[in-house]
Amino acid sequence: MRLLSSRLLPLVFLFSLLACNNEPPAQLVITNAKVYTVNDKQPLAEAVAVRDGKIVAVGTNGEIEKYQGNGTKTINAEGKLVLPGFIDSHTHAFWGGQRLTEINLNGSESIAELQQKLKTWIEEKSIPEGEPIWGVGPFPNGNLFGGLGWPTRKILDEAAPNHPVILSRGGGHAYWLNTKALTESGIKKGTPQPEGGEIVFDEKTGEPTGILKERAQELVTIPHPIDMEAIFDKAQQYANSFGLTSITIMPLTEGQKGLATLTKMNKEGKLTLRTYLSYAPRQLDSLISTGAKTNDGNEMIQTGAIKIFMDGSLGALSAFMYEPFADDPDNSGIARFEKDDLNDLVQRANSNNFQVAIHAIGDQAVTWALDAIENAQKTSGQKDLRHRIEHNTVNILDDTKRFSELGVVASMQPHITGNQEYRERRLGVERAHRVDMWKTLVDNGTMLSWSTDWPVSSLNPIDIIYDVVTRYEEQRLPIEDAIKYYTYGSAYASHADSLKGTIETGKLGDLVILSQDLLTIPSQDIKKTEVLYTILGGKVVYEKNANASPM
Repeated sequence: MRLLSSRLLPLVFLFSLLACNNEPPAQLVITNAKVYTVNDKQPLAEAVAVRDGKIVAVGTNGEIEKYQGNGTKTINAEGKLVLPGFIDSHTHAFWGGQRLTEINLNGSESIAELQQKLKTWIEEKSIPEGEPIWGVGPFPNGNLFGGLGWPTRKILDEAAPNHPVILSRGGGHAYWLNTKALTESGIKKGTPQPEGGEIVFDEKTGEPTGILKERAQELVTIPHPIDMEAIFDKAQQYANSFGLTSITIMPLTEGQKGLATLTKMNKEGKLTLRTYLSYAPRQLDSLISTGAKTNDGNEMIQTGAIKIFMDGSLGALSAFMYEPFADDPDNSGIARFEKDDLNDLVQRANSNNFQVAIHAIGDQAVTWALDAIENAQKTSGQKDLRHRIEHNTVNILDDTKRFSELGVVASMQPHITGNQEYRERRLGVERAHRVDMWKTLVDNGTMLSWSTDWPVSSLNPIDIIYDVVTRYEEQRLPIEDAIKYYTYGSAYASHADSLKGTIETGKLGDLVILSQDLLTIPSQDIKKTEVLYTILGGKVVYEKNANASPM
């Protein structure tokens, strides 16, 4: 009996251990990692376990061992950095996916090169005469086109006389059309200027040059059919490759079409990116009539904000400024709303429990946006709607204090405002130092959220993080804040901070594993960082060595 007992002892010990482990096995376990949680109560850990899409444990390797079992996917991170999945708080994802399929003439170093690219595109795609060509172009660009950098239709006519060509400026605030596109849209000499926009006419002939700014773009009547599901699938694969697990989608496409597409894909299990879907002002009344409100939805698709364009952009010289542009002294930009109309719209959204996300780049546009939010809150109450100012590029100093006072989120894109020489040329020295005032806003208690405005700029969060910690010496933020506002800050801006944005028990298992430790490497090496894994709800949706390039 003694011999039998001694042989059975290891088995008895094993069964007793198993009996003590009442935890069902996890769906995913990550071990041997440097887990930066963005949670002040437990900033660092070695391992994470995810079950049924949510984090069930964060701790040491030893503490997480008990969650491993049959069917558990285990990733040995080999000391790599694990962060919450990145959240981009301002994209035009349908537009971005579409851009991945269109002609891109950016990067052309001469007019001849631009024209040849356009000719080659037509030839290689075998595009029939009369079929529209949509894409993006490098304008305004003084080096290419002289003066303030606005091209004319003649350049496109020489390369594509038999196709309507519609090129969007990178920021989406102007179109460049050839003659055929102007003609088919009925834009000609004497066409009235639209409210909130500008048709550029030749000063000598009175003929349209081909440039349409701001709301003048709405005059283009040429159809632009797109496969919504196909372009969003391209967009989400691209986003996953950069460690993104959630995005806000701003409504450059019709919100209801976007919602139908996302709902269908989610039902079919095709979504690999959580979405916060915003709507245009013209859709507000129909949304109210259905009883909708901001933050309706589920873990994959939420109802977002009402996106309001207050002004244009610095690049298009249409940002709404208190004083004229330094390099265009007769121009202070374009206000796309009258002040009273903006106040009424924000008030209607606020009183019906809709967050607003107001595009405001110029300093006067920001003031008007904050005024409208303050007026709405005084009229119908502060409802923790977390209203947002999108871009918030140029501020007057007094406005940097009002964000926290009003509970307004500054949703900012550090990668799109150009270098210091450009800012000083466009704004003058003093105003150039009131661009992207991240540290001033944080010091005043403002919640920030980072984003890219993709496809306006690179979708890669690493580019943003690098800019935040290296650019604007007086506004530079530490790496911890650069990460925080790309995870927790963006989750907060989309009313989802209770679900994601930090790595802690009970939150969604949205994670990213990076090739370098952003917390310790020299800042000059940040841009060398690559995404190794992107994980959504415990499921790997991107793996560097297993995925083909989404491009």
